[in-house]
Amino acid sequence: MRRYASLRRAAEFSRLRQRGRRIATGVLTFYRSEALPSDRLPVVGITVGKPIGKAVVRNKVRRRLAAILHENLANRRMRLLVIARPGAAEAPFTTLRREVLRALGPA
Repeated sequence: MRRYASLRRAAEFSRLRQRGRRIATGVLTFYRSEALPSDRLPVVGITVGKPIGKAVVRNKVRRRLAAILHENLANRRMRLLVIARPGAAEAPFTTLRREVLRALGPA
């Protein structure tokens, strides 16, 4: 079972982009905001666009990011949008993990 809920609607993605705090790292961009009162779990959206590569590569990046977030979002209440940039496909798992931890900040 995942430790976070997923952003589902396009309006939620765009609201987080407009109102969230932007954090840019080497191969990822994050938009982070406070949780809504109705959020029981952290709410996360992961976007991996076509410039990253073909479907197999995009899904690999998405699965890696989901695994990292699953490990590190316990007991954190927030809304988070993760956007992969073109270098994310070649980035090693440890680099992705380091960038996610830097964006999440202290627990």
